[in-house]
Amino acid sequence: MFRASSTHLIARAVLTLCLVVWELLASPVGFAQTPVEGQGKVKIEWLGHEFYRLTSPKGVVAVTSPWLANLDGPVPLESLTRTDFILVPNAHNDDMGNPIEIAGVASGATVLAPGPLGQWLIEKGLKKEQYRRTGVGDQFALKGVTFKIGPNAHDNTLPNGADGGPAASFFVTFENGFTVFYTSHSTLSSDLALYASIYQPDMAIIGLAGDAREFAQVARLLTTNNPKLKTIIPSHLRPGAPILAEGKRELDRLGIGGLMFVPELKRAYEY
Repeated sequence: MFRASSTHLIARAVLTLCLVVWELLASPVGFAQTPVEGQGKVKIEWLGHEFYRLTSPKGVVAVTSPWLANLDGPVPLESLTRTDFILVPNAHNDDMGNPIEIAGVASGATVLAPGPLGQWLIEKGLKKEQYRRTGVGDQFALKGVTFKIGPNAHDNTLPNGADGGPAASFFVTFENGFTVFYTSHSTLSSDLALYASIYQPDMAIIGLAGDAREFAQVARLLTTNNPKLKTIIPSHLRPGAPILAEGKRELDRLGIGGLMFVPELKRAYEY
């Protein structure tokens, strides 16, 4: 009697454990998913300065800091009619770019920007329904793409001198699980290590406008408990800028120089 009861209990325990494991494997736990073969690739184009166009496997288009008249442009406005999201980290002219103009020709586009900056853009002509407020820690799932708003310690003073709110960085995860981190400036924030360990970016586009040591340290923070990071793109610069070599030396010093990649202007790359 005892032996049969014990066997029954063990069998029930094994069955329960199997069900729990099955639920964990089947549930969408976690933010970043492993890219699934056959789901397509993400296309990335550098359009000058810190202006990037990211196109998802299903054709959803996000642009970063879209400064049309950057020194390696100009980028024709009519070439941006197929834009779904405009990522604006802060109110500086080159970091903000021309979100109102692009939203005007791409009527379905949504501008993601910090609160006071977004209100200022609305006052200047952006349609209210084309604006989504970004606060550090916010997360949006829009058109199959997930946006996680990360920290950015850069200044965000509006053109009128008012405070534009906390500047933003972006973790963008596409339908195939590929995640791009974008920040306009390499401002140090130790929280990036925790964000990276959770959201696991595959690629990081990091501003290299000033201190190459800070650029390299931001890159190091993004590798924290994140073996997925395979590509670091220095941004906020011109092709062939001398600081590129300095940035590479700093990355080499930290043992991650092999991750650095400098794209050609207006050439599409797939990941």
